Amino acid sequence: MRSKTFACCLTVAALMGLPPLSVRAQQNGAQASSGQTTSAPKEAAIRAAAEEFVKAYNAHDAKAVAQLFLPQAQVIDENDNTIQGRENIEQVFADVFAEQPDTGISINIESIRFIGTNLALEMGSSTTVPPEGEVPETGRYTVVHVLNDGKWSMGLVRDVPAEPSARDHLETLAWLVGEWVDESRDSRVHTSCRWSDNENFLLQEISVRQGDLEVMKISQRIGWDPLRKQIKTWVFDSAGGYGESYWTPTETGWLIKATSVNSDGSTASATNHIEPVGIDRFVFQSVDRVSGNEVLEAIQVTVVRQPPLPSGIK
Repeated sequence: MRSKTFACCLTVAALMGLPPLSVRAQQNGAQASSGQTTSAPKEAAIRAAAEEFVKAYNAHDAKAVAQLFLPQAQVIDENDNTIQGRENIEQVFADVFAEQPDTGISINIESIRFIGTNLALEMGSSTTVPPEGEVPETGRYTVVHVLNDGKWSMGLVRDVPAEPSARDHLETLAWLVGEWVDESRDSRVHTSCRWSDNENFLLQEISVRQGDLEVMKISQRIGWDPLRKQIKTWVFDSAGGYGESYWTPTETGWLIKATSVNSDGSTASATNHIEPVGIDRFVFQSVDRVSGNEVLEAIQVTVVRQPPLPSGIK
C-alpha cells in the first residue's frame, strides 16, 4: 500500500494581454520569490519519516503509522479505492496487520522531488517481507509530502500500476483540485479545478471579472502528452481564442511555455512559472510576453485557495 505550470486563468489572461488582475501584481520584470534553499536537509527529513513508517509498519503499530499522515490525508490503492482521514487510515492498517500478523515491509525510495517550499513528491517501490516460504510482493508508489507546522507529513499516498497511467503522470498537479481566487479592488479571477470522469485530465473553468462584468471565460484541459512525454494544457476562451502550453518541472515548481491565437487571428506567447507555497497558495510569474506585435510587461501574482462556502450558500 502506498500512498494534482498550470496555464491557469492568469496564464491565459497574461498571454492575451488583459489588464493587470491584482494589486499584488508586480510590473516591470518582477522576479518570483525563489525559495531556493538547499534541499539536502528537507530530503533527509523525508527519508527519516519514511524510515519511521517502515519501523511502525514492521511493529504493526497502526496508530504510529497513522500519525505520519495529515489529518485529512488520502490513501488510494491500485484499484482506485480511496481511504480518507487519519482515523480511517489507522483502521485500514490495523486490519492489514490483523490479517497478516507475520508480514513486514521494506521500501526503496527512487526519487524525491520538491515542488516549491512546502510540497515534495516521493516515488519508490515497496516489497513485503512475508513468513519463510511465502513469496514477497512488490509494488510501486507515490507519496505527496506536505510541510505542516515544521514537520513533513504524508498528504496523499497512491499505488502506481506497473505501467503509469495519464492520471499517474498528473499526480504532481493533484493539489490544484479545488477553488482558487485572485482578487483586487476592480478585478477578480476565479478558477475551479476538478478531475475528469476518467481522471485522465484535470479540467479547469475560469471566470475573469472586472466589477460586475464578466470579461472572459476560459476552459482548460491539462493532460499527459504521450508523444512528447510531457504535461500539456489545451486552452479555449469565450472570445474565440485558443492555445496550448507545455510544462517542464523545475526545482521550485514548473516552467510553462505557452502559445495562443487571439480571436482576431494574432498570435501570443509567454514563458510562465508557477511556484507552490504549501497546498493553498502559489506564485504565478509571466515573462517574455508578446501579443501580436506588442511586447507586454512581466507580471507576478499570488493566487490563494478559496475556502468552502458555509453550508446553504452557493
